Amino acid sequence: MADVTTEAVSAVVGQIYEAAYDQERWPDAVTGLRDLFGGSRSCIVRLSAETFDAVASDLDPEFTSQRGIEALLRDPLAAAAAAIPVGAVTHWPMGLDVAAFRRRELWQDWLRPRDMYHGLACKLLSSSSANWLLSIDRGSRQGAFDNADIDLLQKIVPHMLRAGQIGRQLENTSALASAFSHLPFGVFLVNGHQHIAQMNEAAEAMLARSDTPMKLNGGAIVASNPKDTQALQRLVEDACCLRDGTMPGTGGTLMVPSDHKRSDLTRLVLSVAPFVDARAYGLASERCAVIMVTEVARRIPDGFEQHVRSLFDLTSAEARLAAGLASGRTLKEAAASSSITVKTCRTYLERIFSKTSTRQQSELVALLKSTEPLSGRGR
Repeated sequence: MADVTTEAVSAVVGQIYEAAYDQERWPDAVTGLRDLFGGSRSCIVRLSAETFDAVASDLDPEFTSQRGIEALLRDPLAAAAAAIPVGAVTHWPMGLDVAAFRRRELWQDWLRPRDMYHGLACKLLSSSSANWLLSIDRGSRQGAFDNADIDLLQKIVPHMLRAGQIGRQLENTSALASAFSHLPFGVFLVNGHQHIAQMNEAAEAMLARSDTPMKLNGGAIVASNPKDTQALQRLVEDACCLRDGTMPGTGGTLMVPSDHKRSDLTRLVLSVAPFVDARAYGLASERCAVIMVTEVARRIPDGFEQHVRSLFDLTSAEARLAAGLASGRTLKEAAASSSITVKTCRTYLERIFSKTSTRQQSELVALLKSTEPLSGRGR
């Protein structure tokens, strides 16, 4: 390899960390690596059994087209690349028979026409069924990479790995902070193994309660009994999966504890849904799921009267009656608690029906309960 200065290496490492904090700058970092190693091109690819996409120093839409993807996935090179340990640097085609490799379609139709004769490869990340690989290539007139090139890249790789971790963490943190931090119910952002990436304040408060049916186990959110934990695991796995390579699963809803005899524990409803992909190296790295936790209320929460008054433009007397009915009182009981007659209550009720577009008391109560403020904070 040509002489490489400390200043040149430091500049590229700086680009790598800049990209960690700004995903749109990964093309600059990849181009910097190409130039540092005197290559013809460089890229970071995400490779799975169904997909292939890349952040590259040289834009080449044809190479990442469906035809190019299929050619790569058919070749043994794809499996060999997936088998590289994370952080290891190697020449490609990764120990395959070079003569046989250069007779195949991938070389003849895709790599050779792009002057990709020699290459270094390193696995940066492995998640679910996908792998992220750094590839630096040289053309036929540039010469093969030598041990000094491998040693230099091996020194840079720890910075690449750390930059990927920073990028994913920032993506998760930013998404949660902007969307969920101040919501009054618990929110957990988890990966496919239920390990928590982020949680909001209400979720932390819920876990701290002595009567909660949820707990942490090695950084993963689990239920207090194995049956509920397995049910939650199925929902999270479904929310994190991709169907046909493109469509996410749907998740679902679960009540814990499912054992109705556990009166000592708060009952929670867990709604699990797909969330954004965390990104690393400018590419989606791991599909996450969001678990939203609400408590099954045994009483009307504080402030409910003002809540329905604001929602339906009720008077204070109408809101007081509506809250009383929603709490389970009969019309007679609600009248007595407000020191008014049942006849007056009926007048208020007719006005409430009109304002809420309901026609009978049971329909009104169902509507009011459905608008109940979500609660996940400890009392």
